[in-house]
Amino acid sequence: MQESYKDFSQIYDLLMDVDYEKWTSFIMKKTAGKRKILEAACGTGNITGLLAENNYKVTAFDLSEDMLMRAYEKLGRSSMVLFLKQNMADFKIDDKFDAAICCCDGVNYLTREEAAAFFERVYHHLNQGAIFIFDISTKYKYEKIFCDTYVYDDGDIFYVWENDLSDDGRVSIEINFFIRDRDKYMRITEEQIQYVHETEEIMSLLKEAGFENIEIFDDYSEEGCRDNSLRAVFTAVKL
Repeated sequence: MQESYKDFSQIYDLLMDVDYEKWTSFIMKKTAGKRKILEAACGTGNITGLLAENNYKVTAFDLSEDMLMRAYEKLGRSSMVLFLKQNMADFKIDDKFDAAICCCDGVNYLTREEAAAFFERVYHHLNQGAIFIFDISTKYKYEKIFCDTYVYDDGDIFYVWENDLSDDGRVSIEINFFIRDRDKYMRITEEQIQYVHETEEIMSLLKEAGFENIEIFDDYSEEGCRDNSLRAVFTAVKL
């Protein structure tokens, strides 16, 4: 391989099968010209970069130093982007924004209590009239699709992805990567915890935080969220 993968952040972009162009197009349409954006759980900065290319000023944060390092490698010289290390549940930034986003299951990494705190922090950091856009993987996805063991092999990277869904909605994830390096394989193990959230529960938490005009879409499209949607995308407004 041309690159030496030493941690999960270096494999992340290869692992994620995401139409970032589609997601960003949805975000730009819903923000309707609001150019000052707060991005939570920015990961390696894929959406951050697309927004910056379209003249959005983005303050992006993540808790993972490794993810932020990868994002900074891509975008660190951009005058349109500021990266910060912050925790979603108690972040504090001395600024207010015209929109906020959190993509690719960021809220699924939070407990119900942490999600409530996150929504309150987002609300506090938004100007009046600002929109909040975020997604979650749905209960249907975890119960019907995300419940098996997955195996992937492209010759250079082989991984086994195992999920365990408990009765209380806690999802334990273990991914074992085997990465070819010349004549041997290097193993990297990534363990994560996610949480299943009902769309009705999320709506209730948003309302408690003060948000109004809440809508739920199917996977960054204009279609409404369905019972069998894999990804629910929320938009909510601070009036």
